Amino acid sequence: MRMAAKLRNLARRNTTPAASAAKITIRSNVLAAIGTETARVFDAFAGDGHMYRAVWSRAAMCVGCDKIHYPDERLAYAADNLRVLRAIDLAPFNIFDLDAHGSAWEQLYIIAHRRVLAPGETIGLVLTEGQAMKMKMSGMSLALAKLAGLNHYMPGLGRAQGEIIDRAIRRVSTIMGGTVIRRWEAVGKTGSAMRYIGLVMKGD
Repeated sequence: MRMAAKLRNLARRNTTPAASAAKITIRSNVLAAIGTETARVFDAFAGDGHMYRAVWSRAAMCVGCDKIHYPDERLAYAADNLRVLRAIDLAPFNIFDLDAHGSAWEQLYIIAHRRVLAPGETIGLVLTEGQAMKMKMSGMSLALAKLAGLNHYMPGLGRAQGEIIDRAIRRVSTIMGGTVIRRWEAVGKTGSAMRYIGLVMKGD
């Protein structure tokens, strides 16, 4: 809880640099919890490699995915991550980074149903959630609604965003056969109120 509070304060001071710092801190925490020597990362929104250079380059393996091909040293798919997540074997990966600009619940829905945990196995999940404005307008993504067990359009969603996210995370952990044992979270300062979440889950 102390780390979550520190990250929230950091994100409020200066939106863009602090958001980057919070993302790096959360990913570093997840990487440390899983272990750099055994961490095998799937970065579903790899982009130009900022998080790879800052954190994931220290992992034992990192495979990225982005619709744009970046000609650098990274191993990556140049494709739609939804198609890739449905097609490849997810068992080799024990960290999934879902740094979407809006919502990555559809990607997480696929991962949850295709990456069941063995008893005692640990896995890291990193999620960016950016639907605050949409929820204020009484809407949310279909994937988040399904995981939270709610209608995707209903009044008051903005006030219940945190609770809805918590419900969805609990559902994800149930589907994967695990329990969340660590969580870090930072909330952005601007109206978009981006949430940056890091989870470590252990198989039941």
